[in-house]
Amino acid sequence: MTLLVPVDYSEHSLRVLGVAADLARALGTGLDVVFAWECMPDAPPGMRVTDETGRPRPLEEIVAENADQEMREFLGRAGLPPEVKVHSRVVRGNAAGAVLAALGPEHTMIVMGTHGRGGVKRWMLGSVAEKLVRSSPVPVLTVRGEE
Repeated sequence: MTLLVPVDYSEHSLRVLGVAADLARALGTGLDVVFAWECMPDAPPGMRVTDETGRPRPLEEIVAENADQEMREFLGRAGLPPEVKVHSRVVRGNAAGAVLAALGPEHTMIVMGTHGRGGVKRWMLGSVAEKLVRSSPVPVLTVRGEE
């Protein structure tokens, strides 16, 4: 039994992670913290850029390394209770699709943030939380952010 917690490294995600940790502690379960990233959608495959050392490297490699480093820093800032087992991973793909793909039989719930957009903003921008609520085979607990 594990709670899947998608994050975006924001301050609101830190609050959501705290809620998820409290819930995990109460249920005696662990957390699977997931960050989904997409490379620039218009970038040509195999695009190379110069890194900080001046060496050309694949853009996707640099983005993935940065996402991994940000996950470590994010979890370090979270101050999670030591009794809650935490697994973290960085996955590639659009947020809703990557979270659904990350779901496994061990996951009993998704705990995630929502930015509280409604109406036209949600219609124009789409809502990861709404997509997951509609598509997830497990319950989704949303923690609303400040507007």
